[in-house]
Amino acid sequence: MFKKLLFIPGFLLLLVFSCVGKTNSDSLKNIIASTTVDTLKINALYKLSSTLEDTIPSKAIEYLEQALVISKKINNRPLISKVANQLGTLYFYTGDYEKAIRYFIETMNAYEQINDKKGIADCMNNLGSVYVEQHNYDKSLEYHLKALKLREENLENGIGDKNDVAMSLGNIGQVYYYLEKHNEAMNYYNQCIKISQETGNKRRIALMLNNIGSVFAEEKKYDEALEYFQRAYVIQLDFGNKQRVAMALNNIAEVYLKKKDYPHAIENYQKGLTEATDVQALDDVKMSYEGLHETYVELKDFENAHKYLELYSEIKDSIFNQENATQMNELLAKFDSNKKDQEIVLFQKDQEIHKFWRNSLIGGCLLILLVAILLFNRNNVKQKANNELARKNESIEEQKHEIELKNTQLALKNKEVTDSIKYAKNLQLAILPPDSQVKNLLPDSFILYKPKDIVSGDFYWVEEWGSKIFVAAADCTGHGVPGAFMSIVGNNLLQQALHVFGLDKPNLILNQVNKNISKMLHQTEKDSAVRDGMDIALVAIDKKNSKIEYSGAYNPLWIIRNGELIEIAGNKFPIGAFVGEQLQMFTLHQFDLLKGDAIYVFTDGYADQFGGPKGKKFKYKSLQQLLLNHQHLSMEQQKQLLDTTIEQWRDNLEQVDDILVLGVKI
Repeated sequence: MFKKLLFIPGFLLLLVFSCVGKTNSDSLKNIIASTTVDTLKINALYKLSSTLEDTIPSKAIEYLEQALVISKKINNRPLISKVANQLGTLYFYTGDYEKAIRYFIETMNAYEQINDKKGIADCMNNLGSVYVEQHNYDKSLEYHLKALKLREENLENGIGDKNDVAMSLGNIGQVYYYLEKHNEAMNYYNQCIKISQETGNKRRIALMLNNIGSVFAEEKKYDEALEYFQRAYVIQLDFGNKQRVAMALNNIAEVYLKKKDYPHAIENYQKGLTEATDVQALDDVKMSYEGLHETYVELKDFENAHKYLELYSEIKDSIFNQENATQMNELLAKFDSNKKDQEIVLFQKDQEIHKFWRNSLIGGCLLILLVAILLFNRNNVKQKANNELARKNESIEEQKHEIELKNTQLALKNKEVTDSIKYAKNLQLAILPPDSQVKNLLPDSFILYKPKDIVSGDFYWVEEWGSKIFVAAADCTGHGVPGAFMSIVGNNLLQQALHVFGLDKPNLILNQVNKNISKMLHQTEKDSAVRDGMDIALVAIDKKNSKIEYSGAYNPLWIIRNGELIEIAGNKFPIGAFVGEQLQMFTLHQFDLLKGDAIYVFTDGYADQFGGPKGKKFKYKSLQQLLLNHQHLSMEQQKQLLDTTIEQWRDNLEQVDDILVLGVKI
């Protein structure tokens, strides 16, 4: 995957403070060591950080964190916002997205308190860029369009900057690229380049050249892509930004890989790896490892291919583990949903402080008076207290009986609900193909089916049509009762596509299901927030012609042949999740089948199960290795192995999702 960049204010905008001027690093360090004026020290730390952001970003972050501590100590809101924004920017570009979010949110709060509209627009831009890393492109586009509008208004009002407008244009173009709307992306890229040429911003021009190269590469116009990547590389090399140089080299290498020019691909990946390692740009190191692995696979140098795959897996886990992903989602959700609540809370707390001091004064006087009254009327107070306690005990006893009665009623209700769900389980099982039908059609096969709750959001589908046997593993929205309802809808639509419309290609079947699911659920654009749908892998085994056809929504197909695993990826969009948007078509993949091939389709429940000594996910890599290592076993033995392995991995932890794995030996 060619790497593209969005702009984050702070990293590209060098803020120079008037008190520092053009002093060198030594003089800046002297100011930091000798001055007792906090603002001078903050400014010197900021300027010193800016001299290191391209070469030693970790040291630049260290200086900025010192500056932020001092800024908070003197409660200087403008300095807090600038320093926090720069910290978020550096963490973003070094791949630590969780810390980037924290500092961007802190920056937004500071800018809003001083009504800095330019800063607010910058933060909208930054959060839009983080949403890209979350693959939430609709939300990202919303933030970037808001940032562009505010920046254009600021420019009209004389408080804006053309560079800021160019930044937003480039970011909007990048989001359109991720949404696979290349014409819109190129339009915004070119607008960005035009303004950047007017302002003389070569760095941004280099990034736009890189992004245009990515569009050409995506369209398989590799010569044009190589030209743009190399132009971007020359500019980045001139600036000495090792992270950007590494990015350009990796993109150049990937073009050579696509062109099957493997020596040049390895040469550029290795150069990119060296540059990225020097500045600990983990995301670019990961891209170099992945590219080297793929190149050596093409060269059938499996020793080196395995080495770089291991390195890629290790750094991928370190960059973006489940814990960081959870923290990022929590931070973004908290920021989006509670922003107005935070303003109310701040106002309420201010009022509470004033109220506290007023009440404390009144309370002190009342306390003195109360002590005197208590001492004087001690016996009377004790008697009243005893009487009150007796009344309360009587009330508590009555409440206890009432609670016991309600608990009994609740237990009966729970039993009725549980009995209904158990009956629903029988109805859901009725839509699944009987074991006898599966064994008749696929004698050497297994189905590992482990619902999380009584009923399941996962379901499997096995049908015969002419000379083809259709096999599917589907994961519907949610699990439990909501997922079970969706599984019935999904099963009915698959049956309709095959038996009513007579569609015998997996992609045509999925297109038909995708078209009808929102219609069947009576969804509209206004109520599409529910976004019901499913992920699915659908395979057609053509016994007559010894071929296999496959289409998928996110869920892939694995084929194990002669001791090697071949993965065919599905389309990167689900079924039924985009109500009101343009209908997307699924891709058909076709392959020859060989005797001894083993094919597997599955949902994400097995790989996502937490467990093991460190409570981590099982992961797809472990599932692949488990299947590869035990191909000598029969399909029934493989099923038992998979079941035992996941139960031992889970131990006493809760099952997090429905589990479905289906395997067939040809």
